Amino acid sequence: MKEKSGVIYILTNPSFPEYVKIGYADNIETRLKNLNRSECIPYAFRLYAYYEVPTRLSDLKLHEMIDGLNPNLRAIDNFEGKKRVREFYAMEPEKAYSLLQTMAVIHGATDKLHKITPTQVQKEEELEAENNRELAKNRHHFKNIEFHSSLTNKTYYSKTKEDGTLGVYEKMTEQEIPNHSNPSKRQLLMQAVQDLGEKTSSKDTLYELQHKLEKIILNS
Repeated sequence: MKEKSGVIYILTNPSFPEYVKIGYADNIETRLKNLNRSECIPYAFRLYAYYEVPTRLSDLKLHEMIDGLNPNLRAIDNFEGKKRVREFYAMEPEKAYSLLQTMAVIHGATDKLHKITPTQVQKEEELEAENNRELAKNRHHFKNIEFHSSLTNKTYYSKTKEDGTLGVYEKMTEQEIPNHSNPSKRQLLMQAVQDLGEKTSSKDTLYELQHKLEKIILNS
């Protein structure tokens, strides 16, 4: 890449994988160095792809295209009473790349479009970040188990939901048991523990009952 080539870039960051940053830079290496000076994010930005363009601010046209397709994708917030429209979009990198690819095809300049192969270090950082998110999500270390409750004479299974909380599902219908159901998730688990010959206490929380049930089932 020539040092003074202007580019529309797509950046990713393992710290927030649900977003990509799309912008313009006269020099992408300098742009990356400036962004990565910050100590406010766990991982560095990395270049996913770039498209060499002959004029500055060409990225604004791409922003307009994305905003026109779905204005909810762009990150917008308010800070100290001021609206801030950011260059971050809630979309997969490959989807952002396909938009650049469309621009390149329309302009007959596919040779100006470049997709970057991540380094081994970057791959390891992405895996580390994903593992850390999974650990944080499943902070209670729930195991996926299947159990029967004589309270309803039905079979259920439990698993960690995306928000890190415990989900209990009826096996036959695969419907989640609502938080305010009757019987409740806690009552179902308590009866399941008792059905397996273990004692319970009225003070046992839902999560404590889940761990008791896990121990019984996984050690049987």
